[in-house]
Amino acid sequence: MTRRSGYSAKRKKVGALQIKMILENDYYVFMNHKKIRRLMKKYDLKAKIRQTNSYRKMFKATQEHRTCPNLLERQFDQGEPDKVLLTDITYLYYGRGQKAYLSCVKDGSTKEIVAYNV
Repeated sequence: MTRRSGYSAKRKKVGALQIKMILENDYYVFMNHKKIRRLMKKYDLKAKIRQTNSYRKMFKATQEHRTCPNLLERQFDQGEPDKVLLTDITYLYYGRGQKAYLSCVKDGSTKEIVAYNV
């Protein structure tokens, strides 16, 4: 068995975990995947197929983590009710480690709880 047998057999399209499975199943050589990664780095073996970052795709699709401009500048009391609404979520533990979520909506000027949900 040559040093590149599992790697070359699949036309350089396998990573460390697939090489680990090939070595175990075909050659009965048991080795940690971290050691295989170190050997791949030492002998400059790289897979031709780059893995995609699924979080990057999700970020572009949802635009969920985009920051919004700070319009209030921490001045929550604007003088008139229902102009500024604040929200927060807290965890409530009960029973034997069970968890419930309490979500509240608070008016910025009157400081009263407008709505809540458990």
